[in-house]
Amino acid sequence: MVIKFLGNWSSHIGANHRNSSVIIDDKVVIDFGPHSMESLLERGIDPEKIDTVLISHMHLDHFMGLPELLWYRGSARTKNTLTVMGPKGIKNTMEQIMKLVNTPVNGRYEINVEYVEEKKLDFISVYQGNHIIPDNVYRLDYPGASIVYTGDTAYSQNVVKAAEDVDYLLHEMTYTDADAETAEFWKHSTYSSVLSVMLQSHCRYLVPTHLTQASFDLVVEQSKRVEQIIAPVKDLKV
Repeated sequence: MVIKFLGNWSSHIGANHRNSSVIIDDKVVIDFGPHSMESLLERGIDPEKIDTVLISHMHLDHFMGLPELLWYRGSARTKNTLTVMGPKGIKNTMEQIMKLVNTPVNGRYEINVEYVEEKKLDFISVYQGNHIIPDNVYRLDYPGASIVYTGDTAYSQNVVKAAEDVDYLLHEMTYTDADAETAEFWKHSTYSSVLSVMLQSHCRYLVPTHLTQASFDLVVEQSKRVEQIIAPVKDLKV
């Protein structure tokens, strides 16, 4: 299994960074914000071979690249059905967006998409995070390896439960402890709150995502001291 990071940055976007998104074995994508399409193409990943997209929540930096993916597949007349899984309302939201951007409906586009809301799907389990809007935390149990991806969340016992004994915990770490008050207001995580989840869940490795410059620098520093913490990488071969 190979986990490729299409981006690892938060909504506090900067030059040479892209919003958090990962793809597993070039088939399953988790979150798909603006410019995720460019990341796919730059890395030589075929958008037509993706079969599942998991959206944690409907904030711009986590799902607004999805219309681009659907347009790409539509213009290519991709035959296989794309499963899009997300919080309640994602089907209606996406259908409205596709209508607002004047998606062609003249038969020359074939957008084969099926929406799944708030339920277990094969090897994918869903837990609820602690964010200002509904946020899906995903656990993927593959033969030989397991992954948890949090989306955006403050500390949550639901995340601890989801990540119990998981191999790789991809947990948002938007803020350092110096910005704990801001993190609490926006329902995001700090270094200490993420560390608590790591220790309580007994995960094998922690991969912080959804970073800012301050939290990025801290992750790089702490990864040199704590073997369990993986600094931002392009690929993880599991």
